[in-house]
Amino acid sequence: MVALLTETRAWTKRLHEELNQQGAEKLPQQEGERLRRRLLRQLAWQADALAGVILAAWKWIQETLGEEGFEGRELLGYSEVVLEGIDEGLTGYERLSALASEAALTPQAIGLRDLEAKLPALREARPKVAELLALATRPPRPVDESLLAESKATIERGDFVIINDEYLSRVQAGEDF
Repeated sequence: MVALLTETRAWTKRLHEELNQQGAEKLPQQEGERLRRRLLRQLAWQADALAGVILAAWKWIQETLGEEGFEGRELLGYSEVVLEGIDEGLTGYERLSALASEAALTPQAIGLRDLEAKLPALREARPKVAELLALATRPPRPVDESLLAESKATIERGDFVIINDEYLSRVQAGEDF
């Protein structure tokens, strides 16, 4: 999955560049509708493949978070790639729809239906991934120097409790100590 996430960034960039190029440069009329349709189908297939990989990566992130978790920087890297892929998938769909419309083609003619089926899942995942990214980039809380000094003084005085199973059971049972 890590390799797929790394490759996804390259795919996302390539798809973005191709969509921008096709939007900026209209295909010459003499190349005809067949070439235009083939190119748009290829772009739609790439956008659909990217959306599938992104959704699989999101599922993997969720499962890993639930089972073993991530180190913050690792989660940051994965979240950035997935969020970027979601944004490109949603933007790619809009651009492809516009290009198909300009070419007087239907979404079915260029194969956008598979990507359209993934759009709700991408839209649902986006705020959740953004929330994870915000969590991973959140600055650490400042150290409360007075609380730290108080804790150190307590330890130096020997005023501390070793938590063992018996002590924890008593606390959970609501017993006094």
